[in-house]
Amino acid sequence: MKSSLPIVVLILLTNPIKAQLDKSVWLVGGNGTFYSYTENYSTSTFSQVGKFTIFDLGASIGYFFIDKFVVGLRPSFSSYKGEVLNTPGGTNQLSFSIGPFVRYYLLSKDKPYNILFDASYQPGINKYLRSPQEKGKSNTLSIMGGSEIFFNSSVGLEILLGYSSKMLSIDDSQSAFKTSRKGFQTSIGLTFHLEKL
Repeated sequence: MKSSLPIVVLILLTNPIKAQLDKSVWLVGGNGTFYSYTENYSTSTFSQVGKFTIFDLGASIGYFFIDKFVVGLRPSFSSYKGEVLNTPGGTNQLSFSIGPFVRYYLLSKDKPYNILFDASYQPGINKYLRSPQEKGKSNTLSIMGGSEIFFNSSVGLEILLGYSSKMLSIDDSQSAFKTSRKGFQTSIGLTFHLEKL
């Protein structure tokens, strides 16, 4: 199996496969993102530092308004757990968000791979499972870059690296706080380039 991997990579890089990056093509995709970060948590009375990991499941639905340039919507669902340093117990939270994204492919359309930049902004809602009455809002800004390798004219594998900044807030009668998360993220996903949806 290991000896066949270089052959597969060579075929992908030399095969004249190209994706549909033309105007009027739809882009539909999904990905998973692993994100590890340190959180600075503060209220009016104290502050703490926590370590967290998060796994996001997301989708992208976009449209090529011009060649190599996509604009669309990106819904996502995430669940994460973590713990505050020097404090017993932990946290468990669900979050849903949806917002716009833009993507631009840098290389010519006739290559079997391409380099891309992707930026998105997603407002959303979040809910803490330990206290169901605690609900809040979130805002996420993400900037990523990477490559997409095309298996054929309609399907590609994207591998992206980038930076994400997320602000969360809860404001109710019992507790009110704001927190921010900033850090490095990686993303792997499949994309489908469709002439008609």
